[in-house]
Amino acid sequence: MAQGQFEYFQMRCFVAVAEELSFRRAADRLNMTQPPLSRQIKILEERVNLRLLERSNRHVSLTSAGESFYKSAVDIIQRSEHAVLNARQAERGDTGSIALGFVPSAAFRFMPLIAQRMAAEMPKVSLTPIEMMGYEVIEAQRSGRIDLGLTRMENPRGDIERTRVIHEPFVLAIPKRHPLAKKVDLTISDFDGEPFISFAKDRGGYLKETLDALFYACNILPDTVLGASQTHAVISLVNHGLGFALVPRSAQVIQMENIVYREIELPTQFRSDMYLVSRSGRNSVVRDRVKRLIIEILGQFREED
Repeated sequence: MAQGQFEYFQMRCFVAVAEELSFRRAADRLNMTQPPLSRQIKILEERVNLRLLERSNRHVSLTSAGESFYKSAVDIIQRSEHAVLNARQAERGDTGSIALGFVPSAAFRFMPLIAQRMAAEMPKVSLTPIEMMGYEVIEAQRSGRIDLGLTRMENPRGDIERTRVIHEPFVLAIPKRHPLAKKVDLTISDFDGEPFISFAKDRGGYLKETLDALFYACNILPDTVLGASQTHAVISLVNHGLGFALVPRSAQVIQMENIVYREIELPTQFRSDMYLVSRSGRNSVVRDRVKRLIIEILGQFREED
C-alpha cells in the first residue's frame, strides 16, 4: 500500500489510544491485546509519515500532529457510522423521500390523514404533496416527477399500476332553504328538473361522467345551471342557493353556513372512486412501504357495493 493510505481499523485503534492515553485500556476497549494494537499504530504512523503519539513505559500523549489527526479521525469515523446507519434505515424504508401527486378532492380528508400518519410512523421519510389534475398525475408518474399518485382516472394505460383505495357513495349537497332540504325520504327522482350544480367537463371529467351516467340510468334530467371543476367550488355555489349537487361523502368536511348534506339512496354502481397509481418496475423499499400505508389509511373509505 502506498504511503499516505491507511485503513479504517487503524483509525479506530488510534482514536481508542488517543482517548484512553493507555495502550492497555485501549486494547481492552477494542477487545484485543496490546502487541497487535501497537503494530496497528506503528503502521498508521508509517503510512501518514507522522509521529502521532509520544509514548514511554508509563505515559502516552498526543503530539501536535496527533491532536490534529485525532479530530479528523473522529469526524471520519462518525460520518462513516452515520453513513452505515442511513444505509440500513434506507434498506428498511425508514428514510427517503416521496413525492405524492393528488387530485384536489383528495385534499379534504385523504391527504391530511396520509401526512399525519407518515409524520407519526415514518418521521424520517420526507413527503412532498403536489396538487394536480387527474391526467397530470399520470403524466407525472410516467416522467418520474412523482413516486405515487392519487387520481380518479380509472384506466391509465401502459406501465401504470393502480389500486382502488376510495369507493364511497355520493351525498346530496343542498341549500338549507331549498324546499326538498327537509323532505324525509329523498330519492334521486325528486330532483328531476331541479337546478343542478355540475362538475365541469374539462377538469371535473370523472365525477361529471359518473353523475351523468347516474341521471341517465335513473331517467331524470336536472336543470344544469352552472358547472365547476373542483368540489369546493361546487359546494360554494350550492351554499349561495344556486342549486343542488351530488358530491363524494368525504367532501362533507367542507362546512358552510347555508348548506346541508343528506344521505340519498342511489344505485350502488355509482360511487366516487379514487386510485393509488405507481409506475411499474420502479419499486423501492420506501415507496412500497408508503404505498402499503396509504392503502391501509384509506381502507376505511373503500366501502363495498
